[in-house]
Amino acid sequence: MTSPYTAVTVEGGLLSADLIERIRSADRDLPGNRPEDYHLAAGERLGEAASRKWEYLKGAYAAFRDRLAALPDSDPATTETRERWLLRLFDELGYGRLTYLRGGIAVGDRTYPISHRWGEHVAVHLLGWHADLDRRTGHRGESARAPQSMVQEFLNGSDAHLWGVLSNGRLLRIVRDSKTLVSSAYVQFDLEAIFDGDLYPEFVQLFAMLHSSRLEPLPREDGGEPTVADCWLERWRDHAIETGSRAREQLRKNVEKALNELGTGFLEANPPLREELTSGRLTRHDFHHELLRLAYQLIFLFVAEGRGALLLPDPPDATPGERAELNAARDRYTKYFSVERLRRIASRRRGDRHPDLWRTLVVVLDALGSDEGRPELALPALGGLFFRAGDPLADGAGDGPAPDLLRACELTNERLLGAIRLLTTFKDRKGRLHRVDYRHLDAEELGSVYESLLELEPRPDCAEAVFRLEELPGNQRKTTGSYYTPTALIDELLKTTLDPVIDEYAKDRNPDDLLKITVCDPACGSGHFLVAAARRIARRYAALWNDEEEPTPATIRDAMHKVVGRCLYGVDLNPMAAELAKVSLWLESLQPGRPLAFLDTRIKVGNSLLGTTPKLLFQGIPDEAYKAIGDDDKKVITDIRRQNAKERGRQLSLHDEGLFDLGQPESDDTAVLTEQATALNRMRITSIADIREQARRFRALLGSPNLAQRKRVADAWCAAFVFPKQRTPRPITTATLKIMGGDETARDDFPQAAPTEEMERELTEITKRYQFFHWHLEFPDVFRVGDDEARDANPDTGWQGGFSCVLGNPPWERVKLQEQEFFASRSDEIATAANAAARKKLINALKDSDEPTDRSLYADFQAELRKSTGWSQMLRSTGRYPLTGRGDVNTYSVFAETARTIIATRGRSGLVLPTGIATDATTAPFFGDLVRNSKLVSFLEFENEEFLLSKDVHHSFRFCLLSTAGRETRIEEAAFSFGARQISDIENRRFTMPPEDILLLNPNTGTAPLFRSRRDAKITLEIYRRVPVLWQETPRNNPWGVSFMAMFHMANDSGLFKSREELESQGWVLEGNIFIRDDNRMLPLYEAKMVHHFDHRLGTYEGQSMAQANMGTLPRPGLREKENPYYRSLPRYWVDESAVIDRLKDRWGKNWLLGWRDICRSTDERTLISSVFPLSAAPDGTLLMFPTIGDVGCLLANLSSHVLDYVVRQKSGGTHLKYFTVKQLPVLAPKRYRDRLPWDGSIPGAAWIESRVRELTFTAWDVKEFARDMGDKGAPFVWHENRRFAMRAELDAAYFHLYGIERDDVGYIMDSFGAFRRNDPERFERTKALILDVYDAMAKAIETGEPYKTILDPPPGQGPRHPER
Repeated sequence: MTSPYTAVTVEGGLLSADLIERIRSADRDLPGNRPEDYHLAAGERLGEAASRKWEYLKGAYAAFRDRLAALPDSDPATTETRERWLLRLFDELGYGRLTYLRGGIAVGDRTYPISHRWGEHVAVHLLGWHADLDRRTGHRGESARAPQSMVQEFLNGSDAHLWGVLSNGRLLRIVRDSKTLVSSAYVQFDLEAIFDGDLYPEFVQLFAMLHSSRLEPLPREDGGEPTVADCWLERWRDHAIETGSRAREQLRKNVEKALNELGTGFLEANPPLREELTSGRLTRHDFHHELLRLAYQLIFLFVAEGRGALLLPDPPDATPGERAELNAARDRYTKYFSVERLRRIASRRRGDRHPDLWRTLVVVLDALGSDEGRPELALPALGGLFFRAGDPLADGAGDGPAPDLLRACELTNERLLGAIRLLTTFKDRKGRLHRVDYRHLDAEELGSVYESLLELEPRPDCAEAVFRLEELPGNQRKTTGSYYTPTALIDELLKTTLDPVIDEYAKDRNPDDLLKITVCDPACGSGHFLVAAARRIARRYAALWNDEEEPTPATIRDAMHKVVGRCLYGVDLNPMAAELAKVSLWLESLQPGRPLAFLDTRIKVGNSLLGTTPKLLFQGIPDEAYKAIGDDDKKVITDIRRQNAKERGRQLSLHDEGLFDLGQPESDDTAVLTEQATALNRMRITSIADIREQARRFRALLGSPNLAQRKRVADAWCAAFVFPKQRTPRPITTATLKIMGGDETARDDFPQAAPTEEMERELTEITKRYQFFHWHLEFPDVFRVGDDEARDANPDTGWQGGFSCVLGNPPWERVKLQEQEFFASRSDEIATAANAAARKKLINALKDSDEPTDRSLYADFQAELRKSTGWSQMLRSTGRYPLTGRGDVNTYSVFAETARTIIATRGRSGLVLPTGIATDATTAPFFGDLVRNSKLVSFLEFENEEFLLSKDVHHSFRFCLLSTAGRETRIEEAAFSFGARQISDIENRRFTMPPEDILLLNPNTGTAPLFRSRRDAKITLEIYRRVPVLWQETPRNNPWGVSFMAMFHMANDSGLFKSREELESQGWVLEGNIFIRDDNRMLPLYEAKMVHHFDHRLGTYEGQSMAQANMGTLPRPGLREKENPYYRSLPRYWVDESAVIDRLKDRWGKNWLLGWRDICRSTDERTLISSVFPLSAAPDGTLLMFPTIGDVGCLLANLSSHVLDYVVRQKSGGTHLKYFTVKQLPVLAPKRYRDRLPWDGSIPGAAWIESRVRELTFTAWDVKEFARDMGDKGAPFVWHENRRFAMRAELDAAYFHLYGIERDDVGYIMDSFGAFRRNDPERFERTKALILDVYDAMAKAIETGEPYKTILDPPPGQGPRHPER
């Protein structure tokens, strides 16, 4: 909302205008706003108290002004202002007599000349009437600094002060610590205007916000000592942030409704428009884009008007007559043309069927996009988003720009005013109407509202003249705005990425050096990161320009215009997202009377993941490009691969290093491109005519044969990977590229490879579909080609240069087409099929269906499948992603590699990513490469438990801020922080580790651990220094001789799985848990949830309720079943024994299996859950381990120990425990068990441990073979809870000793199992106590040499058994 108070302004978004109004109006629903919170008398209202003070202070002010007038002009009036005016004001506001400070306040080794304080926590700096708060004083030392700058820096640096007050008697500012912001943060009251102009409402606002009760310490709910943050002003600020988040969501919904209102209005009033949509000449997506563009323009006007930055200002040298003329023009605009006028009208009436308001608005839109503006309305020529866009109906015809489509249409007042109401108001939870505060709407907030709308699907109904936007199932993450990154996360990321870059460029203290910084977001969306980066650079620019560490907001705004015009780059797949990024930057850099920056050269549309590099082009098309996609002809693939190899070999034989000059006719031509692009971006812009010239040069550059040919060749190289492999048109080969690049020799040698008309059409279509983006051709001012010896050359890409900094929160999406998601909005039957096999059957049935809609759906699916498969093939096979282009690719990982690829040799990148970038198997090569090459700057990991990232992301989700350095920078120690829930948690958790320690923990992959504290890091590192990993790859060391397997995949092998109903209907007979028919057997599919430590009968599908099925849980057999050695758990599915034997062939010859649960979390009661179970089928959720060396009982005991589970928790951040993690666990080697135990030297370790493992494991006849392999010849042991509890405690205590864990750390490790402690506190305490008792007894035995005596009678391995069969 634009504040109705002319004497109250807010800087730095400190408090919203809506909150300020609620404070002034004494809204009792606002916490802290009741009369008793102001310590008023019973029954007294805030307004009454303010009224009494008002009358007294008016008199005091008048007397002060009289005294001031009597002073000579040379007198700074400091004493008079303080004693006669400001101290009396503070006294009336409840502060009493402020304490005068003679020596200021010291913070560290600096002393700030603060004049007064209230209590110990509020700094008050009072100056004379003539002092300028934003200019240097002319004194020496700290006193010479601009008062605002000095006070702001003091608050930012002092932990003991959060809020302060600054005043010269004319202006009063309530200032807050702004170290988390880019510029100053304050609420300003114009005291001179309030008291000279008799502005009582503004005084009530001042009274309500600066009353002493607003800054006094408040009691804490936890009973602790109040901190500087425990005051009503701070609580109001927190409340404003919280309610602002809710307001954004309401505004998002309202904007969606407003677009529906506008779309419907245009369809209603314009029959030709409906005809164009019906014919398909105007697509529904083009219409949607036109509506969004109009909405962007309206929002821009709301913000610009609210900030007073839209209309022409008075020129410095204007005559009185010119000023009067401009004032009249501004009044004319405000009264008859402004969007504020539309707001007022919309609040009063519904509107009619006339279009006059729309036509008036079009006048404004046209004026802002014209070359002259409208001087009679004080409207400048802005350009930017007001330039007339190409008419989607014109098919690009005509040389001049066509008007925006909708400006030529009609729109009724009713529809326009309905949209205005929705755009400018929202309702709170109680249904109360609030005005949107556009004056203080941050670009980030704008992005969070609008970015989510870009993914909505437009649904115009021309027959009914109705337009609506629909959310597609599976798209909720985008439409809820969860791509919006909280500012606090961005600021933290900038500390480790952009700040060091700024420091480097600022070291000579020349502000213009900062304009050489280049910052890019490769998936920029609404431009949130670019805006934050621009603010950071602009602030430092202003600080250097003014020689003030805390520059004024006005100076920062001036610098922002320069930074936006020079430093920022962005790419997005969605053209309207790119347009929104421009709008965000334009709003941030808006200055009255100055044109908007031309951003087309630096904010671009394309797929920043799909493209090529000079080096890849130079090497020709690899054979990997020729893989089948969909219905590609495999014989054609074989032939064309052979032909391509011949063509490439021919060229390589001619040129030693590669395909000479492929797509780059002369090296100096790339220098020309770089020179042209650089000159274009550095043009001096003072008028709209300059912008027009910049746009003309840009179009000329895009259309130049040099650049166009290079792009076409690069597009063809990419297209080769996804080009249909059929007889016609002939697929693209290396010779095709040579010919397209103008190589006549290649045309003569390989005439069949020459591009045909049909090939060119297909290439154009593929380029449009995949939106290839070649960084060195899109930004030739950043990337040069042709000087491989340059210091900033990148040998991996073949270009030189790169961005100073790359930032972003890229999409986290699987590239592989998700069938359920695709069909969610198209076919419920397919989307909800029982399993993958059933789903594929239903999909295939669409192909030959009698229904045309089914066949059309099948064609759409195949087209989308081909596109996603093509994406995946390019990411894996082009060679551009050697570290992340593998497995089931997720876009976040290839974005991470892209960021690292496009930064300069001394640049930095910083991304918000899932924690898996540092812990998952598919990303291990990437993160390991960072570690091994010392390029990891920081890895700050968070849990979303307090919804720091978003309330629309699951609370258990873990993500990180990853910062990396360019190839010339070596990072000796990387910063880490794990498990933070708020930004404030980081410092207490932050520590550093050298690459050697990371490689000690994960020698195979170099992936990151996930320590929750420094103590966890210390304990775990000490363990790894004592205990080897299970399987080290280099140098190879696999002491247990283990190998791994996932036997059956639940999705891909689902056709092999048979249910009980299927088998019984076919005559199979169930014996135990095995189906038998004749000599054939169907073995149970042992899902991981059926087993646990030393228990292969944890769960059964027998008797599973619907509620349990929905929760994914199983019934637990009771004690009676556990005591029955013949009891078998029943599975959900069975698999033919022959299929099991076939999978195990040459891998495993035992009649039992050892496996562990893949699905697990570090927050579960236990994480590593391993078990032995009978020979059976195992799904991919039960991963198998095949040890071939050593006593397997000891390995099982080790895998089941609490100490090893603790280590697993330091390495597991997701919901899976894969091979690569298990390989790198510290597991005692077999030879260790041949040694005598330190607490019992009478027997080897293996015998001591396996006696307990046998009794714990062998409780049923179906694991007899495992017992026999451990040397046990008897019947199963009786399941005895107390004995089992004691034996497990002994094993845990034993492994704590074997791992060298100190006693204090044993207790700490046990306490770290929080879910165990919370879920069953009694069992946890018993377990911990018994483990510690046994540990102590063993420690005593080690100390005295007296053997440890077991707590079991009879001893382990000699317990009661069942009768023999």
